[in-house]
Amino acid sequence: MNEKKFNNYFNAFLLIGMIVCVTVACILNLQKPDARLLLTIISSIGALMGVISVVLSANGNILTFVFGLIDVLIYSYTLLDQNVPMTLGLHLFYFLPMEFIGFYQWRKRGATAKKAVSARRLPAKGWLNVAALFVLVYGAVLALAWLIARYQGNVVWAKMAFDSAVTTANIVALVLMAMAYVDQWYFWTLVNITSIILWIIVLSSGEGSSYTVVQLIKYSFYLLNGLNAIRIWLKLSKKEPVLED
Repeated sequence: MNEKKFNNYFNAFLLIGMIVCVTVACILNLQKPDARLLLTIISSIGALMGVISVVLSANGNILTFVFGLIDVLIYSYTLLDQNVPMTLGLHLFYFLPMEFIGFYQWRKRGATAKKAVSARRLPAKGWLNVAALFVLVYGAVLALAWLIARYQGNVVWAKMAFDSAVTTANIVALVLMAMAYVDQWYFWTLVNITSIILWIIVLSSGEGSSYTVVQLIKYSFYLLNGLNAIRIWLKLSKKEPVLED
């Protein structure tokens, strides 16, 4: 099987699998007495938009930002209801504008609906800068999360640590994504793993509602897609030399 055919089958698996899983989850969740019909349906639609967005992103398609914008808006509403303040702030004040910035940057690097973006790789110096940025941002985000949790009288260190890790990894990954660096996918993998853990914590703490499982399913598919994206983007990046500035 050639690479193009494999990618087509893999993408179809992700999209069809996500549709089936979300549909089943919705049907099961709506049987519960505390089920919220409208919010469950909206969350499911957002999850599907998100999967389409990351599949397009894995293949370097600029339309990822169109579907990503829809996902950000819907997911923000979900986060507001779930009381996850740091990730909510991230989506409203960072992800939302970055969808437009990313679209502009990818257009500059030749991306269209039919042509993949011209990818590039970080040099060693760039990785040191990114690592330092991650540590500094994580410290600031964790401190802010602690202040908010203390004000609310609900300091849960495990949830707070993972929420802050997701926030920090998203900040770094989205910058790299907007600039078309293949290295973004290592951070997206961290985002997906920590997001899965975060939603498990929400469920186990009793704060989760009937549609929380949709988020677990979504990030599980994100993780699979991200691992495949690493392979695709490494190949795309071979068309350009590693930048040394």
